[in-house]
Amino acid sequence: MQGHENIGKNQWGWFLACCICILPGFLVAGCSSEKSKEELSVVHTFNAEILKVKRQELPSIRVFPGLVKSKVQVTLASKVPGYVKEVPVQIGDGVRKGQLLVLVDDTDLKARIKALYEQRAAVSGELNAIEARYEYAKINFERFKRLFKEESATKDELDRARTRFNALKNETGSLQSKIKAVNAEIKEARNQLAYLRIKAPLDGWIAERNVDPGTYVNPGVPLIRLDGRGAGFWFEANVDDVLIENIVPGESVTVSIPAIDLVANVKVEHVQRSSNVATHTFTLLADMDSMKLKSGLFGRVFVRTGQVTTIILPEKVIVKRAGINGVYVVDENKTVHWRIVRLGKKWLRTGSGFLPVLQDVPAGGQGKELFVTILSGLEEGEEIISSNLMQAREGARLE
Repeated sequence: MQGHENIGKNQWGWFLACCICILPGFLVAGCSSEKSKEELSVVHTFNAEILKVKRQELPSIRVFPGLVKSKVQVTLASKVPGYVKEVPVQIGDGVRKGQLLVLVDDTDLKARIKALYEQRAAVSGELNAIEARYEYAKINFERFKRLFKEESATKDELDRARTRFNALKNETGSLQSKIKAVNAEIKEARNQLAYLRIKAPLDGWIAERNVDPGTYVNPGVPLIRLDGRGAGFWFEANVDDVLIENIVPGESVTVSIPAIDLVANVKVEHVQRSSNVATHTFTLLADMDSMKLKSGLFGRVFVRTGQVTTIILPEKVIVKRAGINGVYVVDENKTVHWRIVRLGKKWLRTGSGFLPVLQDVPAGGQGKELFVTILSGLEEGEEIISSNLMQAREGARLE
């Protein structure tokens, strides 16, 4: 019995020792839990600017493509056929009046001119010989006329002298006419020789080059298009004929040139009043003299057709989470909540107002800012955070 009692006492001792060891762990765990609750009860606060949601009037706009064109365009072609020998200019080169643009091979034409000179020399030699005989026939005819009056010559002798004289006279006239014709051909050929050297008629830039050395060209085929320097520029666009009453000469339209990051209001100078039957469009020309441009630049004209009222926000206030768009809304207790919104068309705010954003319209720069239409998720009068978005989080509070 004593042995069993000893054993029992030892077990109780071991049990009490274990309890004493475990108890501090429970105490420590309890303290940590309380500390975590205190930490969770601390609300994150931060400073940020607030933007009040409101509706705005935006233009209803249609967009049409167009091109920048020089007000003075000259198309040059060869007046004579031949193979192109030299084209010393490239597209975009600046040229001066009188500068060589295209040289057509003049070998055949020079050979023709040489042959014409030789033909004229041969005819002239023949004419000289005929003229000597003609002069003698003329003198002989005059002599027989005098002898016939004096009855010293017969009528038959007079007729033979007259016939000889008239024959040589006609032959002389024929040769003289032939020489005139050859001279005309020489003059024409020499003029054509000048046409083989196509030169710039004015100062400008090469806008198109449709020929290369070795090409055979026919008369009238366009080879070079030249834009006049300092002539100014048009913006030309074809607009649907249903909008013809929306565009009036003298009024302004907005033109965008993406390549040079240009958005500007320009005056409409001309509107084609007759519609193109095939495309159902009319052409407008807007004056862009004050711009630093180049011919051929692509652009768009924005034509207003009305206006709409909607909610738009700066694109920078939109926060994406896992590809979902949202904004941070501030409630009446200044508590921040992230709310999903559905976005619509983007807009570019410029000095000329809001314009719809297209793929190649650059954002920022020159005082421009991107906005986006809110289709759903916000109501007018609500407040959202517009700055310090990196500090914003669900449940945070504004200071």
